[in-house]
Amino acid sequence: MLHAAFADLTADQLLARLDAAGIANARLRGVPEFAEHPQLAARDRWRAFHTAAGPLRGLLPPVTVPGREARMGAVPALGAHTEAIRAEFGQR
Repeated sequence: MLHAAFADLTADQLLARLDAAGIANARLRGVPEFAEHPQLAARDRWRAFHTAAGPLRGLLPPVTVPGREARMGAVPALGAHTEAIRAEFGQR
């Protein structure tokens, strides 16, 4: 029944009708569309961090704790912790 009712509508037309009727809905987005969603910027979810390839940006984890922000430090270079990990396991 739903398919028959909406078959002749574009996605934008369908979303407009659902919005007008007060029915919760969302468009399935690809990664580029998701990354550019205005709510991520409006809610200040992006953070810059450093990598060996240069600066990048990443999203804060979805769960937040009031008064604390997730650490978004630099990504360690390949092998940066090798010696410490080997020492922890008694290997040199």
